[in-house]
Amino acid sequence: MGGISASIVTLPVALAYGVASGLGAMAGMYTAVVLGFFAASFGGTNTQISSPTGAMTVVVALIIAQEVTLSGNINSAMPIIILIFILTGVIQMLLGLFKLGLNIRYVPYTVVSGFMSGIGIIIIVLQVKDVFGVYDSNYRSVSQILWHLPYFATHIHWQSFFLAGATLLIIFFFPRLTKRLPGSLVALVVVTGISYLLNMDVSRLGMIEISFAHFDLSFDNQIFETTTLLRIVLSAISLAILGSINALLSSVVADKMTHTIHDSNKELFGQGLGNFLVAFIGGFPGSGATACTVANIQSGGKNKFSGVIGSLFLLLILLFGTPIAAQIPHAVLGGILVYIGYVLIDKETLRGMKKIPKADNLVMVTVLVLTIFWNLLYAVIIGLVFASFYFMKKMADVVEVDSAKNKVDKIIDQVIESFDDAKEFQKQVLIKSIRGPVFFGFSSRFLVSMRNISPEVKAVVFNMSLVPYMDHSGVRTFMEVVEHLHKKGVNVCFSELSNTNIRMLREFKVIPTYVDENHIFDSVEECIMWLHEPGHIYNQFAADNELYFPPAFTPNGDGINDEWKIKNIKKYPNARLSIFDLNDHKVFESQDNDKPWNGQLNGELLPPGKYTYIVELNSENEKPRTGSVFIFR
Repeated sequence: MGGISASIVTLPVALAYGVASGLGAMAGMYTAVVLGFFAASFGGTNTQISSPTGAMTVVVALIIAQEVTLSGNINSAMPIIILIFILTGVIQMLLGLFKLGLNIRYVPYTVVSGFMSGIGIIIIVLQVKDVFGVYDSNYRSVSQILWHLPYFATHIHWQSFFLAGATLLIIFFFPRLTKRLPGSLVALVVVTGISYLLNMDVSRLGMIEISFAHFDLSFDNQIFETTTLLRIVLSAISLAILGSINALLSSVVADKMTHTIHDSNKELFGQGLGNFLVAFIGGFPGSGATACTVANIQSGGKNKFSGVIGSLFLLLILLFGTPIAAQIPHAVLGGILVYIGYVLIDKETLRGMKKIPKADNLVMVTVLVLTIFWNLLYAVIIGLVFASFYFMKKMADVVEVDSAKNKVDKIIDQVIESFDDAKEFQKQVLIKSIRGPVFFGFSSRFLVSMRNISPEVKAVVFNMSLVPYMDHSGVRTFMEVVEHLHKKGVNVCFSELSNTNIRMLREFKVIPTYVDENHIFDSVEECIMWLHEPGHIYNQFAADNELYFPPAFTPNGDGINDEWKIKNIKKYPNARLSIFDLNDHKVFESQDNDKPWNGQLNGELLPPGKYTYIVELNSENEKPRTGSVFIFR
């Protein structure tokens, strides 16, 4: 039932797209049958239904029109057209075999939205001749048709216009009665029946023969010309990328409806195999079709067998239903395509443009306009370039702005505030929390900001906990910054470097040439408390004999600062340590310094906050030491 329901949805669309492609209605059927069968059998989405789609058909139509113009007629152009379609399938299979399927998801939604909306508008505009019933004009391109709309209006064929209008009304309003049958199929049957019973004088598909006579790969020397080969490759790449994006978007919809996960690479291989074989029998490349896939799932389709059944059902119609298809008016197919174009337009995004960032709007509108009036492939390429530059600038802004604001985690602020000399420490120690990838777009303003730090700063801590990635340019930037700080006598520390990032800094000799290994810390709070120890801000590593009582520690169970250790306490083997909460209840005692405090009482974690301590050194020359320590978690 899933396969049959999907084929019912596919039938009118396949016929309409076949006509729109320029290869004829049967070409759309060939695509639906062959691509549908092999993509379902070898693809990576169990419920995916593949067939001709709007975006692919528009690109195919433009490629065919271009080749016909260059060759003089369709027969002369077919060898190159077939080569383009074959190469399209090969490229998609290679994308799958080389496991590049997941990379296609990095195409920004703004580019996809602008492109799909542009395709929708192109489909609508190109149906003007069928909707108005005017076939004697020489206006073929979108811009020509839009510019000469008055010509079509003044030469309107009212019967064709009536049939197209009736088709659209049924498609829009029939779902209000029932959604069990697709409105496009009902419109196709009802309006075609009306035109046949009333014997209307309208242009029809005519008798269609199943023929593969055009399959001829006898090439002349022009096929080996550089310009021709380049044209073939670019056209195939544009179709392959577009078809892959279309198919994988449809796969995502299927995943959401069935709570499954598709195999992107396997899906691309199946799509490529189907498109490769379609080229040999007179069809044209298609992709996963969301509407057909949804119909399959809603009707109970759960596995690949439904796609195979749908394909075989369409094959039966292809073999035995051509006399009926001959009576279908072009105006009816034009009406169906107008509706499809309307559906493809991303109306939700266009309505919400006021809420979308201006740069995203610029990308979307640029792709939309270039798609309609120039070149679909170039539109996507330019859109990707715009989006990439915007993304890089945005990421650089995020990293640099967060760094410039000296934002640190709440726990870091609390640790510093626990110091008796907190204000002086903040003047001398600058903490840079870098957020985001450190790449080539990050360097310029970061360099400027670091060269303009206060002369009072004696140490800089680079908190790298939120840096997932550094490229070559990012490492070079840090090399310049650290070298500059080194010359100024500023102590530099790094905290929470990932294994990859620390390896890169070592490979470029940033560590240990400018940053000592002792200045690499597992946590930023550990680094801050280390810098608070006497002399460390000034990069003095000589061990002294002074007692040092850390003002804070973080017993989080992560192995970093989980214990409160008094520096040089081993000089006093008889020392006794007592720690109290704010209610003067003793929470810890250590005789003879046998164990450090871990922030627990009877195996239970003590709450964060302030605690006081007394250290009796049991030495004639030393008085007991008192003070406070903060626990942070």
